[in-house]
Amino acid sequence: MKRNAKKNETSNNDLIVEIEKKFERHTNILMERMDSNVKTVTEQYSGLGKQVSELKSDVKDLKNDMAIVKPALERNCKDVQELKQDMVEVKDDLQELKKDMREVKSELGSVKMVVVNISHEIKDYDMRIKKVEDKVLA
Repeated sequence: MKRNAKKNETSNNDLIVEIEKKFERHTNILMERMDSNVKTVTEQYSGLGKQVSELKSDVKDLKNDMAIVKPALERNCKDVQELKQDMVEVKDDLQELKKDMREVKSELGSVKMVVVNISHEIKDYDMRIKKVEDKVLA
């Protein structure tokens, strides 16, 4: 029976050794997979780091551009507001000018009628003046 116990003990030792080898092999396989995954993640992280760095640079450039654009935009907005106010005044003045032009047109029509009437009246005066000149100078 002692022999049988030794045989079982040897068999158990062999079994433990075999299990340890399988465990080690399985652990190595897992480590290789993990190494591969870590390498992939590292490569992706490196690419992301570069992209973030580029984005930082772009954002910095945009901030600089905005620092220039913002004051110019504010000045332009102020100028546009002033132009709007000026345009209101110009519109008012234009309305007054239109009104004045209507009055001038009306008065010009009246003057035209008076001139036409006078021209009809003085039509005969040319001949009368000529007769008076002829008598006075003769």
